Amino acid sequence: MKEDPMKNRELKPGYNLQVASNNQYVIDYDIFSNPRDTRTLLPFLSVISTLDLFKYIVADAGYGSEENYESIIDDYEKIPLIPYGMYNAEQKKKYKRDPKRRDNWSYDEIEDAYTDLDGVRFSFTHYSTRVDEHGYTRQFKVYTADKEQMDDGLNALAKTPKENQRQTSVNNNWEYFKHQAKAHLESDYGRRIYAQRKIDVETVFGRMKGVFGMRRVHVRGNQAVHNDIGLMLMSMNLTKLILELRRKGGHTSTSSEKRQKNNEDHLKPTVFIVLFVY
Repeated sequence: MKEDPMKNRELKPGYNLQVASNNQYVIDYDIFSNPRDTRTLLPFLSVISTLDLFKYIVADAGYGSEENYESIIDDYEKIPLIPYGMYNAEQKKKYKRDPKRRDNWSYDEIEDAYTDLDGVRFSFTHYSTRVDEHGYTRQFKVYTADKEQMDDGLNALAKTPKENQRQTSVNNNWEYFKHQAKAHLESDYGRRIYAQRKIDVETVFGRMKGVFGMRRVHVRGNQAVHNDIGLMLMSMNLTKLILELRRKGGHTSTSSEKRQKNNEDHLKPTVFIVLFVY
C-alpha cells in the first residue's frame, strides 16, 4: 500500500507485487492492479527474461487454473508445480465420501454415462461453451439425469427441487490439466521441490519486511512504485551475495549468517512465484 503520511488510516492505492526467486535471490518482479492470483501469473511470466533457464514453475494454489496450466505446459513447455484450488480437499476422506462429488461416481466409458452413489444415471446430452469475462473459452460436456431410471425412487432423486432433470457438466480439458498437476505434485521430485517453496520465496518477503523494514511503498503511480520496490529488491540481492562471498572467502560467520546459510535452497534452478499484497 501507499504509505499514509498523515497516519489517519485513509485508504491508499494498493499494488499487487509478484516476485520470482531462486535460492532466495529475486530473479524478476512486477506489480499489478489486479488482486486475483490467477490473473497475474501469465502476465508476470511474460516479463521474466530468464524463464528459459528454468524447468519448473512453482507457486501456491492461488495460481492454479485451467488457463495457467494450459499456457505453462503448452506454450512455455514447463512443468507446473502448482496445486489447484481443491487439491488439498480432494485428499481428505470427507471429500472422497461425498456423494455430491462427481469424482466419486462411476463412469461407463462405452455408453458415456455417469452413475452417482445413489444409483441415478446421467447420460451425455450435449456440449456447452462458456467464455469468461477475460475471453478464455471453456468447453463442457453436459450429462443429464435419465428421465427413466431403474425405479420410482431414483426417478425422484433424478429431479431438482424445481422438478427439472439434474445435470452435471464436465470440462475434460480442465480435468486433464488437473491430472497432470496432481501427478507432478505427488512425484518424488515434485514433493521435494514444492516443499522448498515457502523457504525460498517467503523468506524474500520476510527479509523485505522484517530486516529491511519495507512494509509500505513511499510513492504512488505504477512506474514510481515499480522503481521503489526494484531498488529494495536489488539491495536485498546484493546484501545476500556479499554475505555469501564473505563466507566463501573464509570470513567467520556470525550467528545471523549461519541461520541464513541453513535456509539456503540448493535445488536445481526453479522459479518460485507467490502473491504478496500489502
